[in-house]
Amino acid sequence: MKVLVYGDIGGSGGYYRYCKGLFSSGAIPKDVVVYFITSGIFREKLGVLDNNVHVIEHRWIDSPSRLKRYLWYLWLYPRLARKLNPDIEFYTTGRLRVYLRRALTVATCHNLLLFDNGEINRVSSKSEREYFYNVRKKQIISFKKSDGIIFLSNHSRDTILPQIGSHKKNRIIGHGLDNDFIAKYNRRYDLSDQICILYVSPVFHYKNHLNVVKAFQILKNETSLNLHLRFVGGGNSSANDELKEYIMKNMLIDFITFKQFVDADGLISEYASGDLFVFASSSETFGITLLEAMGAKLPIACSNRTGLPEILKDGGVYFDPFDISSIVRALKMLIQNQNERQNLGQKAFEYSKLYTWEKCAIDTFDFLRTIYLDSKIS
Repeated sequence: MKVLVYGDIGGSGGYYRYCKGLFSSGAIPKDVVVYFITSGIFREKLGVLDNNVHVIEHRWIDSPSRLKRYLWYLWLYPRLARKLNPDIEFYTTGRLRVYLRRALTVATCHNLLLFDNGEINRVSSKSEREYFYNVRKKQIISFKKSDGIIFLSNHSRDTILPQIGSHKKNRIIGHGLDNDFIAKYNRRYDLSDQICILYVSPVFHYKNHLNVVKAFQILKNETSLNLHLRFVGGGNSSANDELKEYIMKNMLIDFITFKQFVDADGLISEYASGDLFVFASSSETFGITLLEAMGAKLPIACSNRTGLPEILKDGGVYFDPFDISSIVRALKMLIQNQNERQNLGQKAFEYSKLYTWEKCAIDTFDFLRTIYLDSKIS
């Protein structure tokens, strides 16, 4: 089977790890040949891929010239697709690039936020809201035209399929976890003089960083503990501006640390040095950093919204991300009970090992083959 994969220009850290993990898994079937189309910059980030993955780079994909980008999508890419003559085209970003031609396609859904009106309307910036709505329209068109969709969680599928308005062949295939994020050390669960609460995520409204800060503030006021909150992530958003304004206004700057996006080695170090992990998202497709924290054996306080309990199961303490007192109770439970920290940390670790890139690749290419064979029958 010949598969054309449109990797595009890259994207978030989660998307990068998806492509890297899937196409360097060593589990792509031997009778499958993959042609991976991408920009040169994204190609460099991916590093070494499997032998049956042939990368094709083109500088016009991310050209600053709008004319060149149009020519790429409307002329050069279609010519390349016809020349390769794939059995099926796989759009890992979820956005189809099939213009003025017919093709058998599968798309992966990576972004649940686009389909969550409540979360989009929380964004204070009108331009940000308009951006989300515009991208959603394009995403819905892609999903409607695709022959199959890969969802990362049951919750994502159950939320999005009704909005597409048509029945689609689909399969739930979760992310894998890089082996480097599987802790090889014995984590200690006793707390030091300074307790580090870690949250790894870009700052957006649906990640609820501000509510985490308010819960942290209450914890500090109610206890004599030396608590420190560490945010790893960043981004230019109205949520980020509001978060930093609140921290400065309430004189919390000495107790809260911000670190911008870091590479894989830096993330592994962050997970290893944290005492507790908090994940407060209220609209999540999968939760890759939650899975990484599970692999690090961290005790986790987690949002009870979206599909996160599918992944963490009974390996964490849950809270309502919109209820600050609920976040306080969850963190306090972990802080006050060492046995619970250890029990939950070890449970989460065992669950994390269920998510491998080998399994992701096997399931993904099985689904692609199913769509291809079904098209032959019909």
